[in-house]
Amino acid sequence: MIVQVLPFEAPVNDLLGGSLTILWLPDGEAAAYLESSKTGEVIEEPEEVERLRLSYDRLRDLALSPQDSVEFIRSLLKDG
Repeated sequence: MIVQVLPFEAPVNDLLGGSLTILWLPDGEAAAYLESSKTGEVIEEPEEVERLRLSYDRLRDLALSPQDSVEFIRSLLKDG
């Protein structure tokens, strides 16, 4: 499992407040499951799945590295 912490100062992203799962199918196609606190939706249109994947990639790039995230969490536990 990889954990990455997103700093509070990161810009707003359309994926905040929910979760995204991208499903890669055996035939190479992809589908996405986008879930918020009030709804869940399966998305199969290739252009929309790609848009969500790129949005996820941008969000991941803004997050602390996995190693820095672990150190950040450890520092919180130590201070708490």
